[in-house]
Amino acid sequence: MKTIILAAALAAVSMGVAETIKLPPPDKDSGVSVVQALKARHSERAFSEKDIPAEMLSGLLWAANGFNRPDKRTNATALNLQTITVYAIMKSGAYRYDAKSNALVKVCDKDLRTAIAAQQAYAAAAPVSLLITADVSGPAYKGAKRSTLTHYDAGIVSGNIYLYCAANGLVTVCRGSMDRDALKKALKLPANVILHLNHPVGYTAEKAK
Repeated sequence: MKTIILAAALAAVSMGVAETIKLPPPDKDSGVSVVQALKARHSERAFSEKDIPAEMLSGLLWAANGFNRPDKRTNATALNLQTITVYAIMKSGAYRYDAKSNALVKVCDKDLRTAIAAQQAYAAAAPVSLLITADVSGPAYKGAKRSTLTHYDAGIVSGNIYLYCAANGLVTVCRGSMDRDALKKALKLPANVILHLNHPVGYTAEKAK
């Protein structure tokens, strides 16, 4: 039922009826143990187009960049600056993850999965790709010593995505390739926002048959 509800909400957004999709609460007790997830963690490059259930998408986004305490995230960031923003790139459009509201905020009507995939077409088959970005406009990022802090922050988010997928029967791969110019233009991102990594996420093509 929740998959149907999310699909209907996404369809409404694509028709301009709604701008924000409220996600169901993530199941914070789902999946296997951390050790079992580490054992299962791997990169996958063959994706089914089968949609991810709404509750699982909610859990995936929460694991990547959600709040596990009132003012602290599931992912550590240097100096606790919390300048990472995650976007969900799907067939129905592109959405910014609003962690406080546990919602997807529409930012673009277009299917940008081909821009995410760039020269690696396999990535466009995944039902969702998570785009990890960072805003480096703050004074803390000025100077050579701190200019790369968000690179490490993005890597921690990437690790969270891998573990959630391994624990919950999803597959993913961390990628640096993407059409950054096309994505920044479509998402209307300023020059001070860095597009670090992306993760196509879904089911393996074999499992979905």
